[in-house]
Amino acid sequence: MSIHKLIVSVILLLLFTNCSNDAGIKETGQINVFSLTVEGGKVTSGMDNISINPTIRFVFSRSIDPASFEQALKINPLSNGTIAAINYTNNSSAVEVSLNLDYGSTYEFIIEGAIGVNGEMLSETINLSFKTQVDDTIYSKPPCLNTADCLQSKLISHNTGQGNFNFYANYPIYEENAKWQNLEKAVIVVHGASVNPDDYYSYMSTTLEALGVSESTVLIAPDFKSSEVSSGDLYWSSLGYRDGKESSGAIKISSFEVLDILISRLADKNFFPVLNEIVITGQSSGGRFVHTYAAGNRSESLYPEIHFEYIVSESQYFYYPTNERIDEQTNNLYVPTNCNGLQFWPFGYELAPDYVSALDKATFNDRFVSRSITYLLGNGSGSDSELNTTDCEAVLSGSSRYQRGENMYLYMDLKYPNHNHKKTIAQGISHNGSAIYTSPEFKALLAQLLNN
Repeated sequence: MSIHKLIVSVILLLLFTNCSNDAGIKETGQINVFSLTVEGGKVTSGMDNISINPTIRFVFSRSIDPASFEQALKINPLSNGTIAAINYTNNSSAVEVSLNLDYGSTYEFIIEGAIGVNGEMLSETINLSFKTQVDDTIYSKPPCLNTADCLQSKLISHNTGQGNFNFYANYPIYEENAKWQNLEKAVIVVHGASVNPDDYYSYMSTTLEALGVSESTVLIAPDFKSSEVSSGDLYWSSLGYRDGKESSGAIKISSFEVLDILISRLADKNFFPVLNEIVITGQSSGGRFVHTYAAGNRSESLYPEIHFEYIVSESQYFYYPTNERIDEQTNNLYVPTNCNGLQFWPFGYELAPDYVSALDKATFNDRFVSRSITYLLGNGSGSDSELNTTDCEAVLSGSSRYQRGENMYLYMDLKYPNHNHKKTIAQGISHNGSAIYTSPEFKALLAQLLNN
């Protein structure tokens, strides 16, 4: 059985065990394990390449007695493995055990017996065996699934200074002692106007787990902050991140360049020797980001050995290479009049930010037409309070969020018959990032792209 299947089996067993109500727990006098992770990642018996200083975290169904827990805990062989610390939180129902281990050694980790404050027994013996990494190089490890444990930071240097940029990731991508031999793909998901990267990390992590690809796929959710939460943070006021604009504050760097910097790490064969594909997607305002980043970015041209895919999810704003639009009555192209915003960025090329205008318009448009972009559209009929029905450049794109995506795709068909754009429709889904990124249609699309 594969490690992934073992993990799923263990998790399902734990969930099934804990489906009893509080009354049932009291009747049996048992303590169940709600979750068990190693450094925020999933855990199962038989793992290898575990850190020599791992932290194993337990969440129990009720408070445990520290003295009883420590007596019930055994590590074999103890001769070359020691417990560095045990921390108890949440009224002693959550326990973190930090270990000091040796390289290339196999250990058995056992907890059994009475550990409750009133002598309650552990419902099932915990018996894990695992092997530590062979040397100080990390070749693989379980992905981080607990979102709160997956937050990382990168100090980004620019000619205007340095700034901290946060992101969520299921692997420590800036670990200097890593050479990831299992990570062949990457998925980058860009949040919308709510600036909630943790939610999008969670949605996408759920989908990657459902597809069974977490152990071969890097997941990154950038945090384009709208204000300076901590001193030195990079941030973009007025949602400037979605258009590739420069960050606010003293340090000026395009949001597009920040993503290029993260991708440059993924493209570094010293750390990611087998990574060959990057899928970049964004929802709503994140989709607006991806639509223009697809053509304007410098990464795809720099790394021809990596295949790039772009998924624009439920955006209401689209870039058009010309001032033509779709007449929804005839489904034909026409040039609207009395709207001065059509030609301005991000609806058109004029006034594009410096990062983009380094390319001339013809080159940008050629890239836009040829790059592999998929429009992920939800055709639900629910209300859309965020739909812009005031600005002419938005209204002329279409009568609804869904129709604006359909019109964009039809424009490409009529204007550029040899384009490389596609569309996928998530049936019955309105403007909802969680629903669309966990939908059957998106799962099928992502599975297809990752298996290319």
